Amino acid sequence: MLILFEGTLGARQTQRFVEEMLHAGHWSWDLDSGSMQWSRGVLDLLGLEGTGVAPTSSAFMDAIHPDDRNAQSDLEQMLRDSIAIEREFRIVNSSGRVRWIAVKAEPIAGPSGNPNRAVGICYDVTKHREELQLMNRHQRRLEGVYRLANLLIWTAKPDGSLREILCWKGGEKLDRSDRPAIGWDSLIHPDDLASFSASWTTAVETRQPLLVQHRLLTPDGAEHDCWSRAVPILDPQGDIQEWIGSSRNIEDIDLLFPRKPGKPTGTQVRAARAILGWSVKELALASRVSQGTIRGMEAIDGPLQRYAAEAAAIQTALFNAGAEFTFSPDGEPGVRPRKPRPRAPTVASLGPGADRICSK
Repeated sequence: MLILFEGTLGARQTQRFVEEMLHAGHWSWDLDSGSMQWSRGVLDLLGLEGTGVAPTSSAFMDAIHPDDRNAQSDLEQMLRDSIAIEREFRIVNSSGRVRWIAVKAEPIAGPSGNPNRAVGICYDVTKHREELQLMNRHQRRLEGVYRLANLLIWTAKPDGSLREILCWKGGEKLDRSDRPAIGWDSLIHPDDLASFSASWTTAVETRQPLLVQHRLLTPDGAEHDCWSRAVPILDPQGDIQEWIGSSRNIEDIDLLFPRKPGKPTGTQVRAARAILGWSVKELALASRVSQGTIRGMEAIDGPLQRYAAEAAAIQTALFNAGAEFTFSPDGEPGVRPRKPRPRAPTVASLGPGADRICSK
């Protein structure tokens, strides 16, 4: 149906149509006499249509919820002081229904230059208040989850640069006063930054979830051995809008999801030796495992089932030297530097018998 608004009648129709669609009303207030003029929209909001109640400031104040009434007692004085009003509060209409309304008012100056009148609008914001309450409840629940899970929650830009720390471990908020520029280099242990950056770059470039182990630095200077996860958040067009991630202590994960220790692989041995810059001979010296055996182990990509004792000796030697085997909660094997690379072992430093091992 097409509605035509023409002439004086059309103006009234337009006003009534707008007020009905927006659940709104407008009013004017004589500040000296206290009398008011209300549109039908105000009468509808207050549930006073057809009741014969005179439109006065007292009648309007009586409609305000008792718990909100005192906070609105300064409305008249603020308008007299030439201060515009913008408030939200509850009203109780004549049927007992409680609604949230927003009120905006402007003071109008009289011949003396001082405000003696005000005009304003009011409109129903109950739905907005309901949504706000649900959002606040959801936020409190999320904060409770953070505290329970003992997580560090963060977001990153589409290019992977850190955007915001949403919540520190234990639900603590980040104090930015003494850390104006938060970046990965201030969160990741220096010895783990290279491996973390490599994993993060791969995740960003391939648009795949991140899963990486590293040491986390918290504002108090403590170090925490963590698993960090992140997933991309996509917009309707499929482009990455941002990344959201979490970091959690390995001890917490192991407590909740006990798992068997991972079995070393030949790939880990090769990678750890590369991190240290060791030759096969140097690894043989440190582990007292023959070079031939090490070469055979490194040719195996999977678990070293046939070399359990040798693998344990090699893993211990590499760990002591600064290369640590890791295993994700999903069982994926990995390697990371544990500390600055030490000096490579020599035959002389290992004592009698080491020369026989290295010659094999």
